[in-house]
Amino acid sequence: MKGNKMGRKKKEIRLKEPVRIREKKIAGGNISLYLDIQREGLVDWDKVKKSRMTLTKWMDDFVKYNAELSESSMKTKRNTHARIDQYLLHIDKPEFLLKDVDKEFCKGFITFLKTCTYNDGKKQLSTTTCRMFVNYFGSSLAKAVRDGLIEQNPFLLLEAKEKPQKRVAEREFLTIEEIKKVMNTPCRYELVKKAFLFSCFTGLRYSDMKALNWSEIHKAADGKTEYIDHIQVKTKDRVTIPLSEETKKWMPKREEGIDNIFHNLTITSTTVEVVLKEWMEAAGITKDITYHCSRHTAATMLLTLGASIYVVSKILGHKSIKMTEIYAKIVDKKKLETVNLVNGMFDQIPVIQ
Repeated sequence: MKGNKMGRKKKEIRLKEPVRIREKKIAGGNISLYLDIQREGLVDWDKVKKSRMTLTKWMDDFVKYNAELSESSMKTKRNTHARIDQYLLHIDKPEFLLKDVDKEFCKGFITFLKTCTYNDGKKQLSTTTCRMFVNYFGSSLAKAVRDGLIEQNPFLLLEAKEKPQKRVAEREFLTIEEIKKVMNTPCRYELVKKAFLFSCFTGLRYSDMKALNWSEIHKAADGKTEYIDHIQVKTKDRVTIPLSEETKKWMPKREEGIDNIFHNLTITSTTVEVVLKEWMEAAGITKDITYHCSRHTAATMLLTLGASIYVVSKILGHKSIKMTEIYAKIVDKKKLETVNLVNGMFDQIPVIQ
């Protein structure tokens, strides 16, 4: 009788472990330990590596992405990377993983930016700069989503109020007295001075000042009044701006055969901002004045001098008068502050009953 087959033990089938520590010999006789992660018999090493990518490494890659961008954009990318590295050190997590970036991390980064300083700790980052860093960080996470490294961009989970907001108070401008100060202060690049003051009287953005041509200067029906008729670079909308005699003083002399008015302003916009800051400091202006502040200056000056909101809105090329009302509120606030200066000045004088 043959052996009882029913009594035989079947050979035990052992399933392959999904995770196994393996060794690999490397140069110098050393041994590298690594995890062999298997699922359904396949090892996706690329996904394994990407899942362990640090946020710093990802920002390195993001900075290199679209390297053909303008130098100013690349500089902002690098500065965003630097601020993120500072934040990681601040929370003592320099090896923080990209996949672990969540809503709370983003909120923490925004809070950290609000406390950041520069110029040896003398100045804090403006809300505009904070927003710029946040936007670039958000863009980097959006690319990580497209590349399949993370499932969603946590910045999209933030409410508007949780993001840096530009406040009205930060719309810096020069008062009429401050304009007089800078007029009387030498600037190492005279054409920057002319361009800035020209924009203070016209409200033109930097891009529009650079693009403005002599052929866009026309005479009105009276044969005397001159005005600008220009298509704005940013909005593509037309603006018509009367030229005062004061405005004309700050226009360079017309050169034969050259249509562009400020064609000799060949330095970069970044250098323009540096020159502006030096000039403002020399004039004793402590405000954080950028070229765009000339546009704010034009709006507040016109409103202060009695121009209607409607007229100022048309000169600035605003699509909605609500945009101009922001400046009206600033002027109203300044008027109130001025009136309140008398409070307490006459407390010692008896009131006649």
